[in-house]
Amino acid sequence: MYKLIITDDEKIIRTGLKNMIDWNKLGFEVTDLFSDGQEVIESLDSMVPDVILTDIKMVYASGLDVAKYVFENKISSKVVLISGYQEFDLALTGMKYGVADYLLKPVNVDEIEKTFTKIKEDLDKEKSSAERMENAIPLLKEHFFSDLILGGITDREQFIKNRFDILYPGIQPKTCSCFIADIKICDYKHFISDVWTYTQDQLTQNLVNFFKIYNEDCGFHIVYKSGDWFEIVGICSNTSGSKENCIVVMDKLKNDLEQNFLFSCQYKITNYYASVYDLGKKQNSEFLNQNKDWDSQNHRIEEQKEMMMSNILGGNIGTAQKIFNSILSELDGMHISDRNNKVIDILATMNDSLKDTNKTLFHSLQPYFNYSAILSAKTLKEIDNYCSRIFDRILMAKKKNELSDTENLITRAKIYIQEHIYQDISQEEIANQLFICPSYLSRLFKKETGENFSQYVTKVKMEKAIELLKDPHYKTYQVGGTLGYKTPRYFSRLFRQQTGLNPSEYRKKVLNSEDIFDE
Repeated sequence: MYKLIITDDEKIIRTGLKNMIDWNKLGFEVTDLFSDGQEVIESLDSMVPDVILTDIKMVYASGLDVAKYVFENKISSKVVLISGYQEFDLALTGMKYGVADYLLKPVNVDEIEKTFTKIKEDLDKEKSSAERMENAIPLLKEHFFSDLILGGITDREQFIKNRFDILYPGIQPKTCSCFIADIKICDYKHFISDVWTYTQDQLTQNLVNFFKIYNEDCGFHIVYKSGDWFEIVGICSNTSGSKENCIVVMDKLKNDLEQNFLFSCQYKITNYYASVYDLGKKQNSEFLNQNKDWDSQNHRIEEQKEMMMSNILGGNIGTAQKIFNSILSELDGMHISDRNNKVIDILATMNDSLKDTNKTLFHSLQPYFNYSAILSAKTLKEIDNYCSRIFDRILMAKKKNELSDTENLITRAKIYIQEHIYQDISQEEIANQLFICPSYLSRLFKKETGENFSQYVTKVKMEKAIELLKDPHYKTYQVGGTLGYKTPRYFSRLFRQQTGLNPSEYRKKVLNSEDIFDE
């Protein structure tokens, strides 16, 4: 039964409306009768009916006042207005307040029944939709964080904002800190065989249910699970979400897990983010508590990963695949879940790098990036076979000139210099953008252009300086600063080396217009 309140300043009308209709048959229960709109507004603080049936004109507060209050305060009640023909223009004002329907005086039983039958159908649909959404929320949350962590989201800010409006209404993602933590059950085999009396799948499901209802200073969401190991995202919706507080929260979570499930566990906070907008973005993991058993190989693997990407972008696919196979050898002997997760991290890095540097190859590889296949892999051989298809596709792309070779690598560097001509450009900055080593970029520049990197940048900037000096809107002393040089003296020296003249001399000589320009 849906709850209905009836409001009219005439007692005979409001009681008549209650008694003349078989409301129960229509699916409604009349819970209250009110004589004025102000009474309705005051009652909404403690009770929210599904429908408000109200006269449009009353002494203190009108039906329109009620509709306006419901609309502005985002109350879920539907409002049905009763009005006379002389009040119809006034009733139309209710449209901007989202009034559900109108009944014209004198009202009759058939019209009321027709109107409320339609309203009940609408309420049923909304209820069904709300129930489906409520059931889907946990899964949406899980996928939301998985998508952010693994990458592949094009418009991150809009994606996060849209999802937060649904999943966390009233919470602003920019002010919401978060962190990623790994939790590992100690002596898992002993626990499963000697302590836990149900199946492994039931343990996993119980852990999932635990996190759904567990609510301390953070909201927790499992984004990956496999036997003795799972990864969670913690969302801090208040101002206490500092790095230090994350440890306090995780210590409490660890104790509660151990008390509820009677196992011992360890945790490691792998990343902290001041805002949800930063979740999953590349950054150096700041481990707030170290676990040497887990982290001993990370540094070496990260170096190999960078070398692999440099070779892919440089067109050395065979070398890149050998480096990847070396990484797989490093991962041999790790727990299946740890190993598979590391491979996913490597592939996600590859995917993100190609998205920024080679969109053609990026799009052609998307069908081959199936993280689910990696997660379910039981052996290194399965992973190797899967990833070999990716490298085969990259090699095919190179043969079709989809992959940038050395010449195109230099071209992209030159384009970057042109696009950032007004900034202080460093060799390290461009190398990072191209996912190659600065020394490798330096060698490529010298080989392909006959100039070293700094010489080329200076030449391009001086060409731009000449162009700006021809523009009367720029004063001579402004040109160097516009091009990213910190002092006019340094700019003038470089300009003289390139042209044989200082900027003022060049402007006067070339343009022969000394009187036009202010120095």
